[in-house]
Amino acid sequence: MHRMRTRSLLSVTIALACAGTTAWAQDPPASTDDATTAVSSQDAQDTTSDMASDFAEDHAHADAGMSSSPRWTGTASLAAVAASGTRDLDDAGRRFGIALRGRGEWRQDGWRALGEVAFGSDRLAYDDAPWLRQAWLSHARGPVEVRIGRQIIAWGRADRLNPTDNLSARNMRALVADIDEDRMGLDSASVRLQLGERVNLTALHAPRMPATVLPDAIASLPALFGGRRVSDQSSSRDTQALRIDYAGSALDASISVVDGPSMTPAFASHAYPLQAIQPGVRIVGADFSAALGDRWGLRGEFASTAFDRSVPQGLGDFRYAVLGVERHIDGGWLALAQWVHRRADRAPAAPTLAGTLNRAVWFQTEARSDALYLGLNRAQFEGALSGNIGLLQTLDDRGRAWFANLAYRIDDRWNLLARWQHFSGPAETNLGALRRDSLLLLELRGTWGGSR
Repeated sequence: MHRMRTRSLLSVTIALACAGTTAWAQDPPASTDDATTAVSSQDAQDTTSDMASDFAEDHAHADAGMSSSPRWTGTASLAAVAASGTRDLDDAGRRFGIALRGRGEWRQDGWRALGEVAFGSDRLAYDDAPWLRQAWLSHARGPVEVRIGRQIIAWGRADRLNPTDNLSARNMRALVADIDEDRMGLDSASVRLQLGERVNLTALHAPRMPATVLPDAIASLPALFGGRRVSDQSSSRDTQALRIDYAGSALDASISVVDGPSMTPAFASHAYPLQAIQPGVRIVGADFSAALGDRWGLRGEFASTAFDRSVPQGLGDFRYAVLGVERHIDGGWLALAQWVHRRADRAPAAPTLAGTLNRAVWFQTEARSDALYLGLNRAQFEGALSGNIGLLQTLDDRGRAWFANLAYRIDDRWNLLARWQHFSGPAETNLGALRRDSLLLLELRGTWGGSR
C-alpha cells in the first residue's frame, strides 16, 4: 500500500481554503440554505455533522448581508455519583463522589467560541485528564470555516465501535455515566472547506497528541521500573488529518487519513525495563450510513493501521471493520446488529511483558477476531427515557460484554443516569481480561442554564 503524504495534502487544502475565501469575497453566493440539507440527521455520533449545522447557521446572516447581535448560552451541572467499583482493573470497592461541569458558547457574525470544563473528586478519577475539555474559536466566511483551540473530534458512523475515531484520546479511569464524557480535547487547528452542496473537506493539524489514560493497574507499571506513568504521556510529534465527507439525502460517507503518534499508548523495554511510548501510525479509514426506505438502514466503518517506524513488541499492522444493519421501531427505538472484525499482521514472537501488555491494550490478544454486536437505542428527544443497551459476543473465544447507558429525565432540570458494563470470558482473551472492569454506576444530575 502506498503511504500518503498528509503534510502535502494539508498544504494543498490550506491553499484551496484561501482560494475559496478569495472567490467568495469577489462573488459571494446569494444564499447557502441548501447547505443545511448536507447535514446528516442519522449521524449523531459524528461531530462533523454538528460543524456542518453550525456552519450553515452562522452563514445565514452573513449571506443575507445582515449583522447579527451577539448570542451567548451557558449551562452548569452538578452530579452526585455512586459506583460499584473503579475502572482500574483492581477490584477496588465502592466509590462515591461529586462531579461539576460547565459549558459556555458565544456567536456573532460568523464567529463562534466554545468552552467546556469538567471537575470531579479524586475518587472519580477525573484528575488524570485536563479539567479544560474544550476551548476553541472559529470563524466561518463563505465556503470556509477555520477553527483553532482544544477540540473534541469524534469521527465515525458505526454504533459504539468506531475504527475511524482516532483523534480524541479518552480517560479510561474516569467514572462517568455518559461514555462520551471521558473524551479529552485535542489542541489543534482545522480548516473546513465546503465543496458544493454535499461535499466538504476538513484538514487538521495538532502539535501534540495526548495519550489515552489507561486503567491504573496498567498505567502505573512503567513507574515501577523507573519510567513515567502512561497518564503523563504526550507525544511532541505533530499529527495531520484529512477527511472528505459526503452528505446526501439517503447516503452519508467519508474517507479519512490520520498520520502521527497514536493516541493509544504502547510499551517498550529498550530504554528502561518498561517504558510507555506512542508509536507513529498512519490510518486510512472510511465510513458510511445509508437509508433503505423509512425503517431500514446500513452503516459501516473500516480502518487500516500501519506503523510507520519500528513496530512495538507483540503488535503488527492491523485492519478493523464494522458493518451493521439497523431497523427503526415505533416509539423512537432503533435496533442494530453489527459484525465486528479485527485482523493483525504480525510475526510470531517470544512472549515478553511489553508484548503481552501491548496485545491486551491494542486488542490483539488474538491475531484475528470476529464478534457480533447487538444494540437497542432510543433517542433523547423521543421521551423521558433515552440511551442504549448492547451485547458484544465474540465468535471464536466465548468472550462476552454487556453495555447499558440510560438516562431518565425527571423534569426539565434533573436527570437520573445509569451505566452498566459486564465482561466475561477466558482470562487470556481481551474481554475476559476486562472482568475486573465490570461496573454499575448511578448519577443524579441537575443542570442549570441561561442565555441572552
